[in-house]
Amino acid sequence: MELINDSLVALDIDLPSKQCVIEKIADLLEESDRLINRQQYIKDVFEREEIISTYIDDMIVIPHARSAAINNASLVYLRLNQPVDWNATEKAKFVFGIAVPADNVDNEYLKILATFARKLLDDTIKPIIFGSKSKEEILVALLS
Repeated sequence: MELINDSLVALDIDLPSKQCVIEKIADLLEESDRLINRQQYIKDVFEREEIISTYIDDMIVIPHARSAAINNASLVYLRLNQPVDWNATEKAKFVFGIAVPADNVDNEYLKILATFARKLLDDTIKPIIFGSKSKEEILVALLS
């Protein structure tokens, strides 16, 4: 199963809060049969957020969890119409949700995180991810 596909991408959506953002990630994972237990996944993501915020810069967040609630490693991309408060000082508009099974075979979690963090630093890929109206174009940029 591929890491991300068009059913795991939601563009230019309205969500009012961090809670709703994480729930939307869980919804997309669940609709794609990648989630075993929605509530457990949401709990695991919030527990990870308590350790340290997943805000990285430029209104980008990477909420993630290794969780027994996940059956396939997945990446979800949400682009919000309006930023939401992510923590006390930062707002999020571009959300990359990473979900990895708890066993984390071959450090898949770190590989995904490193790969997509590098892509977000690429000045040729970043404008496509943040501005394109085409899910296909965004997927090509993320997976290239």
